[in-house]
This record gives sequence, structure tokens and C-alpha cells, in this order.
Amino acid sequence: MLKRPHRRKRDEPLVAISGARVRAAIEWKRMSINRAAGSMKVTQQTLDSIVRGQTSRCHQSLRDKLATLLGLPAAWLGGEADLLPSLTPWVPLPDLGYQPPLWVDENLRIIRPPAGGDLTQRTGLPPRYQLAAYEISQEIANSWKRDIKAGNQEAKVALSRFAEGRWKKNPWDRATMLVTRFVSAFWWRRLFLKGTALPAAVDPKQFTDAEWRALSEKMVTDNQRKTTEQLEADDQFAATAARALSTVLRPWFAGEQELDYEVLVGVLEWASAGFGKNPSLGGT
Repeated sequence: MLKRPHRRKRDEPLVAISGARVRAAIEWKRMSINRAAGSMKVTQQTLDSIVRGQTSRCHQSLRDKLATLLGLPAAWLGGEADLLPSLTPWVPLPDLGYQPPLWVDENLRIIRPPAGGDLTQRTGLPPRYQLAAYEISQEIANSWKRDIKAGNQEAKVALSRFAEGRWKKNPWDRATMLVTRFVSAFWWRRLFLKGTALPAAVDPKQFTDAEWRALSEKMVTDNQRKTTEQLEADDQFAATAARALSTVLRPWFAGEQELDYEVLVGVLEWASAGFGKNPSLGGT
């Protein structure tokens, strides 16, 4: 009887993988799990176990294939990096020395608790918002850099307008930050809506201990539900807004029409000065 040849175990290292981020990225690329698996020549079952969160580790070569297929950093797909590269220079502000859920833009510190937890938990921006902001900012930056390289003086002068203050050496980071505001429901909400009024004070003596506990639990449950619903709505807005803006600018991205850089600068400076006029907590 012939012995089956011994198969050596793969000594390839296992690395972290985030099913939620992989799923969001595949959906953002408008691919199916089956198509993505076929493109990488892996079984659908293997990829399905990742996106369903049944496994939190995979072989490094698989994560690298996913990164190549999706055009995203492997570390981000693994959850080892909180934010995509276009967001990391300004959110959170590195010299403040803290981690999400506190993050910063040039004017305002924003605190956004996770849907089911508290501020002591580590959290980053939702995957779909990150993907939307990353893609539109990259499309704009790449086309802008192309114009500068081609000798377009308007493009060069426009960029110099963003080299102010702490952004003097990194104007691209500031321009990117302002672009991402246009796909953020939070920033549009701050522009159009007045600040939320504080709830009326409640006298605890009006309730028994049991009634007070029940009221507190109801408030916590309601707040978690509202936060979850708002996060989902904000992510949907980000995806829709990014694709709408990309559609509008497609002729410029394709090099078929020139961009009016004076208008672009004006719009981004308006986003810098005009958005966020009402102080508030939460949002992207």
C-alpha cells in the first residue's frame, strides 16, 4: 500500500484581518464575495469566513492579495491601522498624544462614542465613511498633481493657498481634510441645523429607585439606538455623496476638461470657514 506523501504545513505567518472592513471594501468596489474570491484564486468559503467574522486571522499572502485587489493598505484591512492614509495626517492630531475616539480637524475637537459602548473604548471612523473619503480625496489629489506636473500654474497657485499655519509644509493634507467634509453628513448637519437644546432637568425625588433605574436604562437604550441609526445614515450619505461628486468631476479626472481652480479654492475655503458653525458633540 502506497503511503500518501506528507504535506508540509505552511509556515507562512498568520496576520490580523477585519471582516467588517473587508466586507465594506468589497461592497464599495461593487464586487460580490464570489467574484472577489475568484479574482484571488481562493475558495469562496475562505473569504466568506472572513467577512462573516468567523475568523480574525488569515495567512499574510491572502491579506496581501486582498490589499492588491481592493487597492487598500493591508494594515488597514487587518485593523492594525485605525485610519486610511489620506485621513491619518489630521485625524487625530498626532501632537495631542491621544487615540480615537477623539479626533481633530483644524478648528474643532469632535468626540464620537461607538454605537454600543463608551468613550473608554478605542474606535475609529466607520469603514464606509473612510472608504468614501479616501477614494474621492485620492481622485481629486491625483488629478490636481497631474495638472501641476503638466505645468498648470493655476493648479500650483491653488495648492499654495492651503499652506497656512501648521499646514505650511503639508498643504495636501489640509486640502484632503476639507474635501472629506463634503461627504460627511455631520458637517452638513452642523451647517444647516441649530445646536440641540439641553433636556429639562429632572428631579430624582419624583421617582422611586426602581422607576429611576428603568428611566435611565430606557435613555441609554434610546441613545444607543439613535447612535446606531445615525451612523448607518451617515455612512450611506458618505457613499452617495462621494460617488455623486466623483460623477460631477469625472471629465476632469479623465483629462477631458479643465478644472476651475479659483472655484475649487473658494469652495474648500468655504468648507474651512463656513462648516461647523454650531458647536456639537459627535459626528465624522
